[in-house]
Amino acid sequence: MAVFASSSWAAAPEAPKTDRDKEIRNEVVVTAAKQSDAAITERVTTALRQDPVIFSDHVTVTTEHGVVRLEGVVRDLPDLISILRLARRIAGKGRVVDKIDFDTESSDHD
Repeated sequence: MAVFASSSWAAAPEAPKTDRDKEIRNEVVVTAAKQSDAAITERVTTALRQDPVIFSDHVTVTTEHGVVRLEGVVRDLPDLISILRLARRIAGKGRVVDKIDFDTESSDHD
């Protein structure tokens, strides 16, 4: 078996490690900041109120330790689904607890 060495395939000699290189490798960079509970609650509440399609006047939003809790009553299934999707999107990795009652019985219609 023949082994050929070519200058185009030869690896460049490694540069000597400096103290700065060692410092960079030991450095930890945090790129994402955890949102506060109040900020998450505000973002979810604002998004619900600003959505022209979702009727969420009877839904309250609270956040504790990153867990978003939705409570209240909705009468329309698409509203319920949209509220949950929006809250989950904003909560990110945080959990969303659904305590919304879906009530089709008590309607304003006769």
